[in-house]
Formats: sequence, C-alpha cells, structure tokens
Amino acid sequence: MHVVGLSIHHASVEVREKLAIAEAEWNAASNQICADGAVTEAAVLSTCNRFEVYYAATDARAAMASMTNYLADRSGLPVSVLRQNLFMLSGDDAVWHLMRVAGGLDSLIVGEGQILSQVRQCHLHSIEEDGCGGKVLSRLLNNGVAAGKRVRSETAISKGSVSISSAAVELSEMLSEEDLNLPFSECRLAVVGAGKMTRLLITHLASRGLEKISIVNRSDTRPKELQEQFPDVDIEIKLMDDLWDVVGRSDIVYTATSSVDYVITDDLLKGNGLAGGRPLMLVDIAVPRNIAEECNTVSKRCL
Repeated sequence: MHVVGLSIHHASVEVREKLAIAEAEWNAASNQICADGAVTEAAVLSTCNRFEVYYAATDARAAMASMTNYLADRSGLPVSVLRQNLFMLSGDDAVWHLMRVAGGLDSLIVGEGQILSQVRQCHLHSIEEDGCGGKVLSRLLNNGVAAGKRVRSETAISKGSVSISSAAVELSEMLSEEDLNLPFSECRLAVVGAGKMTRLLITHLASRGLEKISIVNRSDTRPKELQEQFPDVDIEIKLMDDLWDVVGRSDIVYTATSSVDYVITDDLLKGNGLAGGRPLMLVDIAVPRNIAEECNTVSKRCL
C-alpha cells in the first residue's frame, strides 16, 4: 500500500494546480496510472489543497518509477522539480496519512468537513465499474471514511472555521474596513462560479446576516438551484457575458470556478476600466487559480 502526492504542506499552488484533476476525471486518471501494469490498483484524490494517488503494487520500485513518469507527463514539470514537491509514503505510514486526511488533521483549515466527503467520493469512484480499485484500496478507503466520521463524532475538531469558504468569509470580513473603508455588512458581494464552494460561501455569508449576493456562472442551472436552497438570500444570477458589469459594481468578488484558465487577469481588469478608482477585494478560493498573480500589481486588493 502506497500514497504519492503533494499538498499545501509540500508544494506551492503553482505546482498543485498543474496536477489538479476534476472529480469526473478521477477514474480516467486512475486507469492511465494502471495502464502499464506496474501499478495494480489506483485511486485519485484531487482537491483544492492536495493531489494524491493511493495505489497498490507488487514491485514498489517499478510502481514508483511509473507513477513519477505519469505525474511528470501530466504536469509538464521536470522530474527533478516534482521530486522536490512530492511526498511518498508506504505501508503503515500511508495508512496513517489517509486517516489524518479523512479526519481533517492534514487540511489547511484543521477539522474542515469537505475533505471527508471527498475521501468518500474517492472510495466510491474506485469501486465503480470503470474504477481501478481492488480489495486493498477498497478496505483502506472504507476504513479512512469510518475514521473520519469517528473523529468528527467523538471530538470537537469540526467546530469553528471548518472550510476554505468559511475562512475566506472571515478573512474578507476582517479586512473590509481596512481595505475597502466599508463595514462587511455594507459590502456588495459577488461570486464567480456556482459549485460546492459557492454553496458553502453563501451558507457562511447568510449566517452573518448578508441577504444579497450576485452569482456569475456559465449557465443559470446551478445558480437557480442555489436560489431554491437559500430562499432568504436575494441571489442575482448573471452569466459570464455580464462578468465585468458585476465585478465593476461589487466591493468583494470571490472566485470559485473549475476553469483551468484564469477568469480574472490584470489585463482584463485594466481593459474593463477596473484599475484604480474605488477599492475592490478579490478572493480566490479555486485550484487551479481563477485570478492571475499579476492582479496583485493592480491598485486593488487580491487574496
């Protein structure tokens, strides 16, 4: 039993985003890993904070070589760079690592609950017909989920800020007076994207009494679902064609899309007349990143 990967503890976001895989593609990636026979079972876990492959093999050395080649090909990074960022664990160390991950002990926000759901999905995908899991991984991941549930039921680890979304809300609330000269309650808010992270964002915003938010998304299907889930929040739905109109009239913009390309860049900010003028806070909680690093050079606040 082995695990190889990278996380917030070992690699920068610039490296992590090159290996990020959407959940719908986890099994396709696992099958690619198993294709040459060196790895007999594989399961991918890719989240905002980590990319990990749990795998089983009869020849550990050959499997590690195969895994390294796969990761280098997928990321486009030299093996020498990858090795500086990767962690590799075997046997009991790999098992204990999964237990820590599922329990929320290895997360950026200790105790966050989303990772347990993600480990559960990793297990479910691995045992699907097109998955590449077997008896070894099935037992490992099932036990990991059980351990994560037990940690949350028997300890207080999940109290407080327990997700990236909740931390993003707390951080923007803390900085709004200093950076925007506005109390958080008066800020005009927008979110780009309408997935799980946005749902969590709205949950935490609503808990603070904020009643209005704009959602910009490629289609209106998911935003309409969010409207139904949060009837007490006035959710304005806009499509991507209206992105810059929404950004231009907002004080805080959170980005949480699954796009592999930047949604907001410094050139787009300048080209749409959003450089200079009144303050704008941009909060990026996506991996791969939605906001280009160069936006920090524009006279705005980017997080």
